[in-house]
Amino acid sequence: MAASHSSKLLLFLFLLYSLHLITVTTTMLCHDHEKSALLHFKQSLPASPSSSAYSKTASWKASGNSSRDCCSWDGVECDDATGYVIGLDLSSSLMQATLHSNSTLFSLVHLQNLNLAENNFMKSSIPPEISRLSRLSFINLSDSSFSGQIPHELSGMSKLASLDLSYNYLYGDFPIAIFNLPGLLVLNVSGNQNLSGYLPEFNKTSSFRELDIAFTEFSGTIPSSIGNLKSLNWLRLRNCYFSGSIPASIGNMTQLTALSLANNMFIKSDDLSWLQKLTKLSMLNLQDTNLYGDLPPSFANLTQLTFLSLRNNSFVGEIPLSLMNMTQLIHLDLSLNELTGQIPRSFSQLNKLEYLSLSDNNFTGTVEADSFLSSRNLSFLNLSGCKITSNSLHHSNFSLPKLEALDLSLCNLTEFPYFLQFASNLMALVLRGNNIHGHIPHWIWNASNNLELIDLSANFLTTFEWNPVSIQSKSLKYINIANNMLQGNLPIPPSNTYFYLMDGNRITGEISPMICGVMSLTVLGLSNNNLGGLIPQCLADSLETLFLQQNNFSGKIPQTYPKECNLKVMDLSQNQFTGEVPESLSNCKMLQVLDLSNNQMKQTFPAWLGTLPRLQVLLLHFNMFHGEIGSPRSPSEFPSLCIINLSHNAFTGAFPVNYIQIWDVMKVVRTGIELYVEAKFDISFTQGKYTYHYLYYSPMILTYKGAKREYNKIPNIFTAIDLSSNKFTGKVPESLGSLKALQLLDLSNNDFTGPIPPSLGNLTQLESLDLSHNKLSGVIPQQLAAQLNFLSFFNVSHNHLTGPIPKGPQFSTFDYNSYIGNSGLCGFPVSKNCGALQSPPDDSEDGSEEDKFPSGFDWLFILLGLGSGLVVGFVIGDISMDRHPWLIRGIVQKFGLTQKKPRMRGRQIIRA
Repeated sequence: MAASHSSKLLLFLFLLYSLHLITVTTTMLCHDHEKSALLHFKQSLPASPSSSAYSKTASWKASGNSSRDCCSWDGVECDDATGYVIGLDLSSSLMQATLHSNSTLFSLVHLQNLNLAENNFMKSSIPPEISRLSRLSFINLSDSSFSGQIPHELSGMSKLASLDLSYNYLYGDFPIAIFNLPGLLVLNVSGNQNLSGYLPEFNKTSSFRELDIAFTEFSGTIPSSIGNLKSLNWLRLRNCYFSGSIPASIGNMTQLTALSLANNMFIKSDDLSWLQKLTKLSMLNLQDTNLYGDLPPSFANLTQLTFLSLRNNSFVGEIPLSLMNMTQLIHLDLSLNELTGQIPRSFSQLNKLEYLSLSDNNFTGTVEADSFLSSRNLSFLNLSGCKITSNSLHHSNFSLPKLEALDLSLCNLTEFPYFLQFASNLMALVLRGNNIHGHIPHWIWNASNNLELIDLSANFLTTFEWNPVSIQSKSLKYINIANNMLQGNLPIPPSNTYFYLMDGNRITGEISPMICGVMSLTVLGLSNNNLGGLIPQCLADSLETLFLQQNNFSGKIPQTYPKECNLKVMDLSQNQFTGEVPESLSNCKMLQVLDLSNNQMKQTFPAWLGTLPRLQVLLLHFNMFHGEIGSPRSPSEFPSLCIINLSHNAFTGAFPVNYIQIWDVMKVVRTGIELYVEAKFDISFTQGKYTYHYLYYSPMILTYKGAKREYNKIPNIFTAIDLSSNKFTGKVPESLGSLKALQLLDLSNNDFTGPIPPSLGNLTQLESLDLSHNKLSGVIPQQLAAQLNFLSFFNVSHNHLTGPIPKGPQFSTFDYNSYIGNSGLCGFPVSKNCGALQSPPDDSEDGSEEDKFPSGFDWLFILLGLGSGLVVGFVIGDISMDRHPWLIRGIVQKFGLTQKKPRMRGRQIIRA
């Protein structure tokens, strides 16, 4: 028995050993040529930029214990049977290099999976050689700074099942043949904002599971054949340029769990019946899709929804109670619609809600805030525009453990909600546009240790409690208390503040030098207060935007701006600044708007401002600038200028004609230029981001349509030249006609002479033209009446113009005041008729009606056909006015002949 047992044991050990030998002999090491290819690929990558960071390629070594088998290297996967490299995952590997077409990566022809996501390939293009890897079924190059066009060769990779090129810098047309790859399940090209394309017709055999082309320039219509994608569970087409209607065939895709069609250009539609079939949806985003009508009853079927956004549509009616069936909702946004009725208290049933926005609707009645504030999961609440009952805001039993963003603007509040003292995690608080009076309580700044943004603007606040020298907060970054009634000195914001607005109050005193300790400050708005004194020099160091207009500041503008100047907008208008424009402003290459108007600055034209490449608006009016403007120093000056106002100074000399040649922006009608400050702050919180969007305008004064007008918001596209009320001389240059985008031209109150250039008729965008109070002569060019179709203001009064006033659709709207002071003009709307061929007028005489005809008038009129308005007269002798006054006055009254005439002989034909 013992021998038998021993023999069995030996046999068992032999079998184990044999199995070990088989395993050893069948486990393949990686192939030398692929190991070499991987090492060469690593060598093409620079060393990691951070010594403390780890790259997956750090384990790839040519010698050492791990060098023998590349299949053991990080990110490398080999086939167990063949030893070939079939997978390469180098995502988030700190790569920062250009991917060249000769990269040894493309020699790994057995690759099936390639993941290079979240690296930096320095905007290199995707080499077409990637198609050599014909066995690839999975490609992920997302968020890796690839640029250029998507190679068409990808459409020939028949084994592709998943292609992710999202969030790169791809442009051009998307190769539509990629949609037809037979095994493609996942396609994601979202976040490539310059990538254009369109959707093909889809056949019933398509196997798509995910399709994401959001945030691209895809356009056209969504084909109804998209309903053939019955296996699709993720469809994301948001923020594209799709037009037409939303196809009802989407309802056939009953496997959908996520659908986003937000922010496109769909036509107005109210048919959402197709939604009732999509019962598996957990995410539905129809924001800004031009939908209208009542909220459909089909929403009652969508009980699995966790995310629903119907923001910025035209839905009407009341919030249906069926919405409360969505008990899984975490995110609900019904803002910016036209919903009416009362907000149902049953919102408290949605106890999983973390994000709720009902702002900007037409709800009636009031809402008790405790319907929402009792939710222990709520992190974001926006009830802007809803009337809140005040008593519900003063309960002290709201713990609000997760509330991070609260917007109660325009809610008719009369005091600060007491419960805010217990919102310990609050990051953003907006109480703008209420009726809150009195002082700002000191506890508001430290109600939460996480508070980053506070907006108390447009209330009736008068003081800070305890009148602090500085606002004490460790976390505040954005503070807006503009348009209140605050008095006293200016409190200094916390040291971490980026954005500080105190405009439109009654703040007095000077800006304390303590503000220099706020090193992070980028936007400072103190306009329309009673501040005075000097501006601290440090405000020139880090600011991007500075608004100090309508105060009592004096002295010189800070003279030293650093080479790394970040200034974009500076408005110091309507103060008492003296001295000169600091030449160091030439360091501020980002400057777009400069307004120094209505001060006491005295110097010649600061031509060096032309070196600022982005300067769009230059306002220097109502100062003491003087001298000739001269010529630009180079043809590249003022490359972006579209608004210039130099009026009410003492400039002399000829029109700066050489500048016309380089004001190129004024020569082309264009779109999309922002001439205002757009402050957009994103605060990350549990349910995504809270975006605080604030548009801040720099007021601009222009003489527009004959009146001084202050623009609180400069239009996105506006082109203007105002040189009025100076001492310019010479002719109005013909070359002005090349500035075809010009909308306002004001040369009034100067000493210009000569004719009005007919080329001004080329300014087809012109809305306001003022040439009054000069010494212009000649006729008004007919081209102005024929071609200036947008002209709504025209003034050539007080010049030496002669001849008929042109006739045209716009010119028929201008009254007598547009032409007064030009005795040589005739025709509507002046009283002088142009019917007679008349001698040149004598501008020195106006006279009465009797004075306009000499006592010896030698016309004898034989009147024929007075009813038809035609007079034919033959002069056959001398007729005295004293002897035949009835004849002369009858002619005058009939035909309005009021112009002085000399004695004439011969045949004369007069038409009225």
